[in-house]
Amino acid sequence: MLFVDLYELTMMQAYFIYGYNETAVFDFYIRKRKGISRNFFVFAGLEYLLEFISNLKFSESDLEYLDSLKIFKKEFLDYLKDFRFEGDIYSVEEGRIVFPDEPLVEVVADLTQAQFLETALINLVQFSTLVATKSARCFAVAGGRILVDFGARRAHSFQSAEAAARASFITGFAGTSLVYAGKKYGIPVYGTMAHSYVMIFDDEKEAFEKFSRMYPGTILLVDTYSTEKGIKNAISVLKKLREEGINIKGIRIDSGDVVKLSKYAREIFKKEGLEDLIIFLSGAINEYKIKEIIDSNGEVDGFGVGSELTVSADMPYLDCAYKLVEYGGKPKMKLSEGKKTIPSRKSLIRLYKNSMMITDVITPFGYEEEAIRNKDMIRYDQSELILKKVCSKGKILDDICLKDKKQYILTCRDRFLKDFSYLPDEFKNIYHSREYPVIFSSSIRKITEDLEANLRME
Repeated sequence: MLFVDLYELTMMQAYFIYGYNETAVFDFYIRKRKGISRNFFVFAGLEYLLEFISNLKFSESDLEYLDSLKIFKKEFLDYLKDFRFEGDIYSVEEGRIVFPDEPLVEVVADLTQAQFLETALINLVQFSTLVATKSARCFAVAGGRILVDFGARRAHSFQSAEAAARASFITGFAGTSLVYAGKKYGIPVYGTMAHSYVMIFDDEKEAFEKFSRMYPGTILLVDTYSTEKGIKNAISVLKKLREEGINIKGIRIDSGDVVKLSKYAREIFKKEGLEDLIIFLSGAINEYKIKEIIDSNGEVDGFGVGSELTVSADMPYLDCAYKLVEYGGKPKMKLSEGKKTIPSRKSLIRLYKNSMMITDVITPFGYEEEAIRNKDMIRYDQSELILKKVCSKGKILDDICLKDKKQYILTCRDRFLKDFSYLPDEFKNIYHSREYPVIFSSSIRKITEDLEANLRME
């Protein structure tokens, strides 16, 4: 189990040798980042983290390798033989909409155990959250049109392709082209044909006909040669096969002026009495292109979103952190310029008014009622604690994410759709930045101010 940066292990050994292993609290959160429009994020990847914790164990070969580095003492390596995570984890649930500065995962454990999780936790959670947010932005502008993940081939690894398919389905996509993700999570799988299939045949209509006979209800890729001619060839084949009771669902356009071509296709479909055919667009699609196509009155029923989604092209990494906020029952913080942290164990509370999210409140753990009972400060009619305990003394409290992934992902999807309906429209705008109000309670502000004053006096 060596998915860990070296400095975590060297710090752990120092803690072990010098006897520093009281209860520590670490927060995972997203930092504010200037210059890139993200009015909200969608939390995802918790399943991967809980799987990691459940399987956490050093193998003999792991320990042999660490020994070969000649920097670890025998007594520390002996300690790692039985190393397990036995702490508590509080987390936002997957699929929830979240914002910068909020504690999204809080680890409460012996210092060595909490420190060990740093690299794995950030890696497993940040990428899923990054892609879930990108796909949610596509969902926000699609106006109910079909969205399908087409990005596996351009993903940076097998694992990231899977994570992207999973995250996009949680955030409203209809399915994925990645068969592995369909098998593992029950995500609907979609596919049409590639240009190479059409090119194998001497005649485009022959390619369309043979594919449609084998796969009734298919979508035909019409832009291999001339898109206009491809559309007409698809109609010709469709008319012939319908007489035999074989249906074609629609066409896909992957290149060219897709707005102009989609309007051309729709016009011909109407003339031919084929209003039920769908038009599916792909090729360099992202949330901005979706919005542009729809605003230009493009005739489109669905989009295949590939590379730009899977690598989150305009924001390829999530500026996030995993920081110590409490040790031995005492609040801890760092004062680094531009990276000052907020100390203390925390709770995260969401306030609603008229079934809409209005603000989130961060308060010290155990001070929840104090933070929200003053209705003169914020007028609300409902509150919800959204940082919840998911692991107790190393035991996963609700292990449906490990035992029934197909049901779990549907639950995550439902959470997102519910949260999205509660998010005010101004935060769904993909062009204009709007900062959702995240408030630090008076109690946590006092802890922060007092601790900072003391640290600056030392």
